[in-house]
Amino acid sequence: MRPLTAAPGAVALAAGLLAMGALLTACTDPGGLEVSGPALSPSPGTEAVYVMGGGAEAADKPPLRRPAALTLSPGAALTELRWQSWGGPTAEAYGSVRGTWCRPACAPDRPYAAKVTLGGLVRRAADSDGNGDGGDEGTAYYTRATVDPEGLPGSLAHELRDLRLPVPPR
Repeated sequence: MRPLTAAPGAVALAAGLLAMGALLTACTDPGGLEVSGPALSPSPGTEAVYVMGGGAEAADKPPLRRPAALTLSPGAALTELRWQSWGGPTAEAYGSVRGTWCRPACAPDRPYAAKVTLGGLVRRAADSDGNGDGGDEGTAYYTRATVDPEGLPGSLAHELRDLRLPVPPR
């Protein structure tokens, strides 16, 4: 009769299975899993955050999230927006601004590269299911915009600071 020998791979596999079994057995402590500390709160910025454009047509348009273009007023519009942040106390983007607010000192059809900062976050309760209770889901709206255009004289750029943005009625 031949002596019984095990291949080295089989020995390693058996040792690994025994170690895994010991580890799993340790996790089945009769006391169960213990969890301590306060429950986690939702992280800031998990609510839906929107912005509404300015101008006369703003009331007819839905709120926007991370828009590629945004009308600030009848005389100023943002285009080519690339958002670096959104949903916190402020939102920041880079893009272009153009408009008639700076006439006659600048050409209204010439875009100016600009940094855009939205702020003034106002929280509202939304009525997402349409039942009229207004409290189904948290929403927030940016109420202020500051545009910092490159290449404009300070007096013209100043007109794009702390612009008010509309918010839907409660």
